[in-house]
Amino acid sequence: MAKFILFDLDGTLIDGVDDILFAMNDLLAAHGHAPLVRHDIEAMLGDGTWMLTKRAFAARGSEPSDAMLDELNIDFNARYIETDYAYTRLFEHAEPVLRQLKSDGWTIALASNKPEAPCKAILTKLGVADLFSVIAGGDSFEVKKPDGRFLEFVLGQLGFDRNTDAAIMVGDHANDVNAARVAGIHAIAVAMEVDDTRAQSLGADGLTTDYLQLQNTITGITA
Repeated sequence: MAKFILFDLDGTLIDGVDDILFAMNDLLAAHGHAPLVRHDIEAMLGDGTWMLTKRAFAARGSEPSDAMLDELNIDFNARYIETDYAYTRLFEHAEPVLRQLKSDGWTIALASNKPEAPCKAILTKLGVADLFSVIAGGDSFEVKKPDGRFLEFVLGQLGFDRNTDAAIMVGDHANDVNAARVAGIHAIAVAMEVDDTRAQSLGADGLTTDYLQLQNTITGITA
């Protein structure tokens, strides 16, 4: 039996909020809007950068057309890339746990709604891109989470056989758990450095608040 584990990125493997906030506030300022604070932006994450841009402008009383949002989203992503992800970091213990999972025979992949290019750039900068057999972002396939077909696409790239293999999705958002449910695989909810109330409400098969707990959580749902 082959073993596959898929990870979300923001809020699951990394804290990248400060760089996202900087880029979004830079964009808002260019259009005459007041800045957001970290708490604001955290509540807007999880559905890709287009929706993030829409929510950020809505929070400042602006409702651009979809065509305008397409342009704003491109601008945001350019500004985000320019941050060089200076303040983005892996959560504590994430790297050694990823390396141990790899050593234990797990095939690791990324399944994020963030565009693929920054996903790859961030994991490369943080020194863990080599651990991922597939790095898929919100623009890697025709749909993204919570559509389970996105996870099926990633699993297909990995050679997953649902008749014989085990697969788990690890994430911090309802989109992660819901996509796993549709794809017919296990789901683990995480709450890293935040209150676990939301994570507990997601209905996942397991919950972890520290990467040192992850192996036990995996064992608990696959044994």
